[in-house]
Amino acid sequence: MTGSRKILLISASHYEPRGGVARVERYWTSGLTLVHLEALTPRDFVCELVDDFRREPPLETDAELVGITAMGLQIGRAYDLADYYRARGLPVVMGGAWVSLNPEQALEHCDVVVKGEAEYAWPELLADFQRGVFRQRVYEGSRPHDLRGLPEADLDHLPLWRPELMREKVYRDYYFQFPLYVTRGCPFRCEYCCITQFHEATYRKRPIGEVMRDVDAIRSRGSRNILFMDDNPVADRRYAKELFGALAPKGMRWCSQCTIQIAEDEELLDLAAKSGCFLLSIGFETIKQSNLDGINKPWARAREYARLIRLLRHRGIQIVALIMIGLDDDDPADFDRTLEFLIRHKVPLAKFHLPIPYPGTPFYDRMEKEGRILTKDWNRYHYGSAVIQPKRMTPEMAEQKFWATYHDFFSMRSILRRFFPPAPRNLKIQMHYLTANLIFRKMQQAGKHPYLY
Repeated sequence: MTGSRKILLISASHYEPRGGVARVERYWTSGLTLVHLEALTPRDFVCELVDDFRREPPLETDAELVGITAMGLQIGRAYDLADYYRARGLPVVMGGAWVSLNPEQALEHCDVVVKGEAEYAWPELLADFQRGVFRQRVYEGSRPHDLRGLPEADLDHLPLWRPELMREKVYRDYYFQFPLYVTRGCPFRCEYCCITQFHEATYRKRPIGEVMRDVDAIRSRGSRNILFMDDNPVADRRYAKELFGALAPKGMRWCSQCTIQIAEDEELLDLAAKSGCFLLSIGFETIKQSNLDGINKPWARAREYARLIRLLRHRGIQIVALIMIGLDDDDPADFDRTLEFLIRHKVPLAKFHLPIPYPGTPFYDRMEKEGRILTKDWNRYHYGSAVIQPKRMTPEMAEQKFWATYHDFFSMRSILRRFFPPAPRNLKIQMHYLTANLIFRKMQQAGKHPYLY
């Protein structure tokens, strides 16, 4: 019988500084994990999908199994949810990068763990559940999936998509971006990053025809906006060029996280712009080469950053600079130098964070060996919390400079310098991100961190 057993699948939110659960009425994208798990689930189950960021998971449920996924800052909330359902006698399975790198820790809160990717492990776990017994506490696929023939996710079930808002031009044309995976993994070995560990040092690409099928499914829902959920979609430049060539006639707009390498190949950059790229989140991390070398990111050359930013700006591609301030070779003045660099080179948005040692990464292991981890309260592992002992300042100074840097980045002086005069292309997009800066400024003045909502 189809749908005879129910699974409750939850994507955890995170706690606000005052202790409440972060919630929003609308959000600019939606994760793919829940709908992908639903697509992998045999037809004799029915899934209820809940994004905790949008609404409270049901305190009472007729589900027979609860699955919970989380990233980074969400893990404390995820563990609390797991404890809640487990205390009510429901079996709980957890997955995601944090859980995969720390399965023993997670098993203190749940019955079973899916370690790594779900394509092979999830169906095996459900088969055992059907038999009435989990034969393992940790389910792990025998090999990484080659990404061919992945089942189609039902985009209508994306928990954070609001189809009734598609009538609003801003929501439809600028705000909501449909999520889409193109590649998995990253070939680099940056010390702080959990991606290499999670994907077992592999890098794989989806068949472009299957990607275009998903693009058409997004377009059929009235949207032209895509967020590639990849960590490094341009690691294989030949593949990326073929992908962008296939995407160009579709008339879509897309954004992604990406390495700065996209700007080192101007042919690749031109193809990206022609295919609809309008925004890239780029992990610059730091403007000091000594810091890059210290976190095993020597392939990024700090002296090239200004030139590469100009190349992106010239093509009308907006940048979200991901900046890790407070690394080992930083002193308090480096916060100010970094801020001035971003303003001078007219970077539209930046996400600052103090160094966060993600458990299971080489960075965490080094910090623990050096005795520099200050807390294992996972709810403090967020952007502006000093959870390791800095080398050249106190933790209190690091946090003070962090918040001062954010404040100054969203000052009116900074906003005006960064957006005027505007770049020669994509003026409407630039004005959209100017508006975003003003909104973030208002949020900050109200005491809210712009990137925790």
